[in-house]
Formats: sequence, C-alpha cells, structure tokens
Amino acid sequence: SKMADKQLTLVCVRHGQADHNVEGNEKKMEFTDEEKPALNSELTDLGKQQAILVAKRLSKQKFDFSISSDLKRAKDTATAIALLSDTIDTVVEWKIVRERCLGVFEGNLELYLAQVAVENAIEDRDLLTWRIPNGESVVDLKQRVQAFLHQLIKQTKNLLSKEPTILVVSHGLFLKELHRVLSNLGPSGSIFGKVDVFYPNTGVSQYRIGFGETEEKIVQAECQVFACGMHLE
Repeated sequence: SKMADKQLTLVCVRHGQADHNVEGNEKKMEFTDEEKPALNSELTDLGKQQAILVAKRLSKQKFDFSISSDLKRAKDTATAIALLSDTIDTVVEWKIVRERCLGVFEGNLELYLAQVAVENAIEDRDLLTWRIPNGESVVDLKQRVQAFLHQLIKQTKNLLSKEPTILVVSHGLFLKELHRVLSNLGPSGSIFGKVDVFYPNTGVSQYRIGFGETEEKIVQAECQVFACGMHLE
C-alpha cells in the first residue's frame, strides 16, 4: 500500500441522550427551520450528565482542531467537552457532520428502525439509493461522509501539528457510516467490520488516518476504539 505523508488521529463522539432518544417524548420534537427540516432536539438531563462524563474522559487529550455538528444535541455535547479541555478554545460547526436526514420518518422510532434494519441486510450499500421522502438515502449519507473526510484532510493540511488530533462530535448514523467508509480503507481483521454494535450516547471512536498530501487521498485507516461507552459505567 502507498505510504502516507501525514497522519491524523480522529476522535469521534456521539452526542448525549436527547429528547427524541427517549420513547414517549414525541411532544418535545423540535426541528430546524429549513426546506428539509432536521430533528433538533435538546439534551435530556441524563444527556447533559453523559456529556460531562465523556468530557472527563477526554479532558487530558490534546486536540488541535474541534468540529461539531450544528444541531443542538451535538453542539451542547461539544461545549461540555471544551469546558473541561485545556486545548479546545473553539469548536467549529460543520453542517456536513449532521445526522442523516430521515425526512418523513424523522422522530418516528419504529419506522426509522425498520428502515435501518432493511438497509443493514443489504451487503452492497451502494445499491441503497432509495431516498426516504424529503430525507437522505444511504448513498447520500455515504457521499456526505466522503465529502467530510475530504474537508477534514484539507483542514489538517493547514494545521501546524505534524500529527494532529481532531475531535468531531456528531450523530449515531453518521458515525456508523463513517466507520464503514474508513473500514474499506483499512486492513482487514482489525476492529473494523463490527458495525452492528450498539453505539451509545456519547460513545467514543478513535481512528488513525494516513493520507497523501499531494492528492489529498486517504491511503490507510486504522480503528483503535469503536463506540466505546466505558466512561458511562
């Protein structure tokens, strides 16, 4: 395989528990004011506690750049992490790491779980072009993950650190798709391939990514931690 010019460590955190993660909270659903509204619910009290626990877990980690989805549940989780960190001054909001847009299924747990169960039964995810009305297909999501990685590499090239560590606070379906995309770039037999594990709220994943600077392409990826909720125990 080609040698990487530069390495980065990507630490991914799913947001804390939010109102829509709790059954019976349908009345608390909030959405963004957009043509394709995205679910934008608040962290629950438990979610706020989880955010503090993951912040403690990551407090000694040195971060060179920090990214959050612009949705409240991710933003507030990122803010909690930044508060306990000596190295995070600002968290930059990237809309590109938002949760998959579930369109008309948004906020309907039963339909969303059914949809994901059907999709997970298909081995070749490039076939999953069916778009939830007013939402995103798996292929749409995958393309957005790839666009995010491209933006990430561009950003990394501008950082002073030779081997920077980057935080991204995002969402369950986005982070699972990111894991799949990276696993196709990594060696077989590592932690990769275990996509169907439960990804808890504030679960942490960590990847080492090597890329070539000239063509801005990822040449290697290694998963060190996936969907870990150790700090919640």
